[in-house]
Amino acid sequence: MKKIIISLGLCLCVGFTTMAQDLVVVEETGSNPALVNKRGISLLPEAGDFAIGVDATPFLKYLGNFFNQAGANEAPLFNGVDNTIYGKYFLENDRAIRAKLTLNIGGDTYKGVVPDDQRIGTNPLNPDATVIDVMKANATAVELRVGYEFRRGHGRVQGFYGGEVGFGYGSGKQKYEYANPITAANQKPNTWDFAPVDPDYSPNGYRTTEVKFGRTIAATVAGFVGVEYFFAPQISIGGEFNLGFTYASRGQDEWTNEYWNSSIDGVQTQTTRYDSWTQGNIDPSTGTYYSSPVEAGTTKLFTRPSGSIFLMFHF
Repeated sequence: MKKIIISLGLCLCVGFTTMAQDLVVVEETGSNPALVNKRGISLLPEAGDFAIGVDATPFLKYLGNFFNQAGANEAPLFNGVDNTIYGKYFLENDRAIRAKLTLNIGGDTYKGVVPDDQRIGTNPLNPDATVIDVMKANATAVELRVGYEFRRGHGRVQGFYGGEVGFGYGSGKQKYEYANPITAANQKPNTWDFAPVDPDYSPNGYRTTEVKFGRTIAATVAGFVGVEYFFAPQISIGGEFNLGFTYASRGQDEWTNEYWNSSIDGVQTQTTRYDSWTQGNIDPSTGTYYSSPVEAGTTKLFTRPSGSIFLMFHF
């Protein structure tokens, strides 16, 4: 395996060296001189060019796992990390307007096996007397950023910097389906514990049936700086650091519970709204919960550092 890696490394080095020797400088003036190869193909983007790109992290991770012989190393889909798409339009050779769209719309279903109260009541020794509780979750997160970019550099290495503004929206919902019903004879049925739970949740017969997380609206003003390397004509890989301020407003979380109410001799449904509850939405890709930086029913101004590695195609 080491021989293979060394051979691939030598091939890459030879390839990059060959491409470098194949370049011709067309224009020496300006902060971003035009470069073409011997076939007349421009290496760098020029005024009037467009660019589109995706996050390069999954591709780099795939290559790393390939060389490490990691198991279950699936090739990445061409949709970027978190479905982030980059776009640019070059006003000049060294200036561009840019946009970045992050679109996450997903959901998942989670199941838990619990004893079947009815069949166990008939035959307590039946090991197969089980049923399944289900929790269905979905989450939506959308953010659009638009900015202005300045560029400068020499040859294949190009630095860039600038500023951008962004607007975002987020929401989430969870719905629970329980196999064992609440009845007069079984007021505290066996129920799978889907965490987290209602802040006022009680194990004494209360169980959550639906959660609607407060909608979040956010606005961001940020600056960025990064570097881009053109390893082939009009194709580059780069990275950037972004630091900005985000003002976000989040609505109230709404929890719906059910329990046996002896006063009405039936199942009672209760819906409650909560403020200052930091529990966030469910992440459809991992099945885990993440906390929102903004508490329910509040607004907040906070710093928002981030970084990314991207793969860009210019045309």
